Amino acid sequence: MRRQPVIDRQAQRMAIAVQSPDLFELTYEDTRIMYAPGAFGGAARLHYAGPMGQHSFDGDQIHEMRSPRGLEISVMLDNVSRFHTITLTVFLPELEFGGGDELSFRTIGIHATRRLGIAGGPGAEMTSAALELDGLAKLMEFHAPGPPVAL
Repeated sequence: MRRQPVIDRQAQRMAIAVQSPDLFELTYEDTRIMYAPGAFGGAARLHYAGPMGQHSFDGDQIHEMRSPRGLEISVMLDNVSRFHTITLTVFLPELEFGGGDELSFRTIGIHATRRLGIAGGPGAEMTSAALELDGLAKLMEFHAPGPPVAL
């Protein structure tokens, strides 16, 4: 009788190359958000199209905060004055690819509007609207713009 080899599942999982997503596409009703954490030259980029208009952000315009649950990304969609601001915050869970190059997920985002009262007027007001986002994480290969390179 031939003996089957013992498969060490833990070692097999560790042998699989694990990669993090390079591109996130998030949608909710008429809102579409594309986020690339390190697209061209390592600078993050985010594009927003939705009820607050179309906006593109890169580098320091994108505020990132890592937590045990994932990555929190915030951008300022509208900064009318220091008395009125609209921000977008998106929560991206930690995702790892063990195989394949796309992964669907669900997450949330928040449109927050902050209005400060003027001296002698009513106090500050903050409102927010939750976005239940459908997400698609992708493994992409970004190249810096320039002439083609023969491989």
